[in-house]
Amino acid sequence: MKSYSLIAALFSAILILAGCNQNEEQIVEDEDKNNPSTEEQRAKTEEAPGDNKKITEEVGLGDTRDLFTKAYGENKNNNEIARFNGDSMLVEFQTHRAVNVELQFEDMEKDMSNEEVLAFIEKRIPKDAEEVNRFKEDNNEREIIEYKSELLKETLSDEVYEGDEPGTFSVLLTSSEDDFVNATLSIGHSDQGS
Repeated sequence: MKSYSLIAALFSAILILAGCNQNEEQIVEDEDKNNPSTEEQRAKTEEAPGDNKKITEEVGLGDTRDLFTKAYGENKNNNEIARFNGDSMLVEFQTHRAVNVELQFEDMEKDMSNEEVLAFIEKRIPKDAEEVNRFKEDNNEREIIEYKSELLKETLSDEVYEGDEPGTFSVLLTSSEDDFVNATLSIGHSDQGS
């Protein structure tokens, strides 16, 4: 009889603790809604750039939030990390311009060869991009290509580079076996190439 009471008491305690965890999660969610991130605040208070000129062939790195919405439809996430084309494109904006674009090729509508992936990326980096370095790491599963671009330098403020040389950016390609599965286009240079 005592073991039955002990089991019932333990079960009740577990339910109470589980309920507490749900309440804590709800509190965190409510805090996130009530305390928007710095970028979400900027998106609402900063004026969008007057010059809405596209610096890429297709909308991509360095382009404005408005251009992304026109090209890829409504953002399916928040103002800090935007999501376009389902989960295939995640974009981080600073001062209304894309500073990080993550492309998930496995989530795209059609399968692409590695050559098609590279062509897809090339259309989404600044038109005047010049490659300055390329190397592989992690047993050839990751390839990093570093670039410089005057268009990007003119478009983004020096502050968003956080110490990197203005106008620089990199493309990180991740492979699974021999196929590219994702790419991250981001301002600044990678730390590995230096």
